[in-house]
Amino acid sequence: LGSRGQSDQRRGRTDGSGSMTSDGPPENVVQDQVRSLLENEMIRLWEPPYTTENKDATPELKILAEKYALQLCIDLRNVESVLESLRCTSLQGLSAKKTFEDTGLATIRINYTSNGKRKEKTRLTTKLNISAGDLRAEIAQLTGMNEGHVKLIMNSKVLKTDRSLAEQNVKNNSLIMVMQITVTEEEAKEQEMVFQEEMKEQDERKAKISRTRKGAEILAQHGENSNVPYLEIADQKGRPIPIPAEEKKALLLAMTLHEKGRAFMKKRDYASALLYLLDADEEFGKCGSELLNTVDNHAVLQLEVVWCFLQLEQLDCLRDAEERLRRAQTRLNNCYGENLERLYNLKGSTANEQVLYLRLKLLQGVVLYHKGKLQQARKHLNEAEILLGKLCVDDKKVVQLMSLGFTAQEARLGLRACDDDINFAASHIYQRREEKAEIRRKERAERKRKKQEAINSLVAMGYPEKAAAKAYRSANNNLERAIEILQYSPEHFYQDDEAGPSTRIEISEESINQVAFLGFDPSAAEVALRRFNGNIERAVQALMDHSGYLPSSLINSPPSSSSPEDMEVEDSSEEKRKEREIVEEVLADIPEHEEDYLDMTLEEEKEVVIKYKTWLQGSQQSTS
Repeated sequence: LGSRGQSDQRRGRTDGSGSMTSDGPPENVVQDQVRSLLENEMIRLWEPPYTTENKDATPELKILAEKYALQLCIDLRNVESVLESLRCTSLQGLSAKKTFEDTGLATIRINYTSNGKRKEKTRLTTKLNISAGDLRAEIAQLTGMNEGHVKLIMNSKVLKTDRSLAEQNVKNNSLIMVMQITVTEEEAKEQEMVFQEEMKEQDERKAKISRTRKGAEILAQHGENSNVPYLEIADQKGRPIPIPAEEKKALLLAMTLHEKGRAFMKKRDYASALLYLLDADEEFGKCGSELLNTVDNHAVLQLEVVWCFLQLEQLDCLRDAEERLRRAQTRLNNCYGENLERLYNLKGSTANEQVLYLRLKLLQGVVLYHKGKLQQARKHLNEAEILLGKLCVDDKKVVQLMSLGFTAQEARLGLRACDDDINFAASHIYQRREEKAEIRRKERAERKRKKQEAINSLVAMGYPEKAAAKAYRSANNNLERAIEILQYSPEHFYQDDEAGPSTRIEISEESINQVAFLGFDPSAAEVALRRFNGNIERAVQALMDHSGYLPSSLINSPPSSSSPEDMEVEDSSEEKRKEREIVEEVLADIPEHEEDYLDMTLEEEKEVVIKYKTWLQGSQQSTS
């Protein structure tokens, strides 16, 4: 095996910086594969039989390298180098831990770029009570840098030279990046601002997530009111899914955070996207499993979280992504059917949803590759490549359909659903538009019917139709709330020429006497009873709140008047404005097309297939 690796030095070798050439995977990926194999076999390189009592490597390490080189199809020298690097790192970590426990001297890992532009690593032992300035002086002496041009960075923060390491949370085995400033002080400030900007962006991301949560909660509280924005959960054809109110609220919050994350993915801002997606995953976890089996959102979310791991090259997370992908496949099977039979019965087609299975197969292949299971990885990547060939659409046909007035999204989805046949695709898009329009018409008719029924109920109770309609709208289409508003704060819902429900009912002498018996003036009692539609309890409460006599603003006032009761029916204009801004931010990222999550150009998927298959091919050739 070793001689074959040496016979073709173009394959799998390393360049001057220690990174592998383009024929095979980069060094960090090889290290990730080897680490996965070590973890699976529970091998401890710092212990016998791989390390002697004198901390030297044994022949067993070479035997292990030969085994892994064969398994991973990687040049033996590269695997030996990675294994030795991991072994030494482990020994250094153990030594640093013992030193810290025995002496209080912490080991600090230092990464820096030398004057020759090479990336270097070293370690220093020091007390944590020294200042960052003292550490900087020691590093400058060690590396030959100009102390005045050195900045120390840890966790994206510049260490303050006048404060101790302990005060700035530097610990044993902490990693510090050394930034060498040259030329001008102005450039030094500019580089420092870059790091400060990174921290500011993190804070802004957290604030944006909080605003998104607030907007989602506001939208979830809105009913089916045509006068305010609200969210609806629909199936793959756009038909609303009936869900209990509490579960619906939880699901809407999760789905809103998910859509916000997807909006960042479209911009290829995967760092921001991942924050929203992980938050959404936490919210989905609060929904019942039975509910999650009826919608595909949670499965799609799992795929997108792992996709972000891949794009951000978070290899540690990728190795642990297997469970997320398993969860995604289970959810998809529960939602669509093992053979997509449920989906076909619902839509008559399964082509567009195949992009989810393409991404699933692709990510499964990637994860298997990083776990060192090359044969299984190759199988999944080949299946993904076949699906990719079937699902890619002709860009020229997309342009043709757009010239007919369709959007690019409609064109891609239509072509994919109709096997890239442009004529069938056009008919399909027209049909989908008609189906959606019909669903919307039925929804509007049903909302109108429910609204009229509620208003008729209020009118039957003695309230004028205009007042009933306004109260019902103000109560977000909640009949019980509308009744409370009309009883407690009716002045907002009557025109000047409307006398209110008091003109429509007769107040019995017995009711007046009951209220008067409690110590109120009989005439005031009658006015209160008329105002509250004969409700004795509410009339008494109102009289008590207003010292025995209802104010004129409550008895008969136009909608524009202001009184303490105003707060019962409307918030301050400033609060409403802020809420409206938050809601608009949320709505801006919620797509109108119910199949937006299936509209993938597949360009990124194609890049990943090519990259990993090239690595597999390069690895194969390195041992041939």
